[in-house]
Amino acid sequence: MNTLRLFIFFTLLSIGKGFCQEFTWKGAYDFIADNREFTTYYGYPETILCSRLSGAIGYQIDTNQAIFGGGSYMIEHGEKMFAHEPVLSFYYQYTNNFLNIQLGSFPIEKATFPKVLYTDSLLYYRPNYQGARAIFNHKRGEQTLLFDWHTQVNAGYCEKFITGFSGITHFKNFFITDMFYYRHHAEGERGKKSVADNGGWGINLGYNIKDTWFDSLSLSTGFVNTWYANKKDTTINSPLRSIASYSTFYIQKKCLAIDATYYYGEGTHLPWGDPLYRCGNYARIDGILYILKQSNVDASFRFCFHYLDGVLDNSQQIYLRANIGGKMKK
Repeated sequence: MNTLRLFIFFTLLSIGKGFCQEFTWKGAYDFIADNREFTTYYGYPETILCSRLSGAIGYQIDTNQAIFGGGSYMIEHGEKMFAHEPVLSFYYQYTNNFLNIQLGSFPIEKATFPKVLYTDSLLYYRPNYQGARAIFNHKRGEQTLLFDWHTQVNAGYCEKFITGFSGITHFKNFFITDMFYYRHHAEGERGKKSVADNGGWGINLGYNIKDTWFDSLSLSTGFVNTWYANKKDTTINSPLRSIASYSTFYIQKKCLAIDATYYYGEGTHLPWGDPLYRCGNYARIDGILYILKQSNVDASFRFCFHYLDGVLDNSQQIYLRANIGGKMKK
């Protein structure tokens, strides 16, 4: 099965030579290095070192519509390289000045939810959304709507999906960020179905401080509410709920930046959220070096401090993404 998927993937990247005037192509390479020196109960130490190669061929129906087919392949580096199954991409895309819609299996490229709701490790190992996404651009910001389908309902009664939205709206120097996330997980035999629902939502009010020596300076504060309910699990007092303050701070000068978040209150109850937020008193400060920031290559290094449960831990991240593509010519 893996051989067949590889064959389909590379076949998709090579077809279209006979239709060169009608097709476009795009490719990307991602390098990810994420080293986590965690000592607390909420996180565990690990090192993720991997490369992902992706590509797709698209047929441009008209100026707004296109159909793409391709995929990606990731290898984790180490003493023995570990290759994951190829991820196939087949999707329809509609774009104009105000709207960007994808339907099918399409690369995530830009995360919809912040880490408190959707941990970044999922972006490493699950690079595609499966379903639909619409990004609305307006004169004051943008809003993203998402439906991500994970498994189908079948004889085993297994149904998993996430849905939600997030966005930002600007009012002169002020801005508002919003987020809503719902995850449904139902499985089991007929008559013994277990349903676990969880989600979260939050609103932040922020301010961009302009006319300073820095290139960018902003801060925001608000709250995040999460919940978890399992109708069959009697070991917990379901539903579990939490509410906490959520604050952010960002400052940048040329290639250097500091990106900080502070979460204080009750611990989150999200299986797919960053587990460090389950502590309830969590501060993260990222020192960032933007190594490359070009139209086709983006590379950065982060040294991150994590304070939770009375302990100061750290992690380091290196990320590089290179994009290529264009029209296919004879």
